[in-house]
Amino acid sequence: MTLLSLAIPPRLCTAMQHKDSAGNSGTLSSGWVQWMTAGSGVVHSEMPSDEVLEKGGRQEGFQLWVNLPKKDKMIPPRYQDTPPEKIPVVTTEDGKVCVPPSMFCLS
Repeated sequence: MTLLSLAIPPRLCTAMQHKDSAGNSGTLSSGWVQWMTAGSGVVHSEMPSDEVLEKGGRQEGFQLWVNLPKKDKMIPPRYQDTPPEKIPVVTTEDGKVCVPPSMFCLS
């Protein structure tokens, strides 16, 4: 499985902390994108940040899990988080679209 996790916009979101059994960790704030591939196996958690635990607040997010092709099921686990300023934005007359890293497809 591979996971794409998006933090919700600033007015709604407080930070969450990611930790996993491969030694990866990161704090995702509003607008951040997290990309995790479970591959051959990883145990992970996403918990409220220390600030949220101390002061309270609202925490919301969105996760999309995608099943890996059979040939990729046992690849090593992988983790990447990306701040909003490094996420490309495509602007059209209908609005803006943020394109998370690793989702580009050139053909």
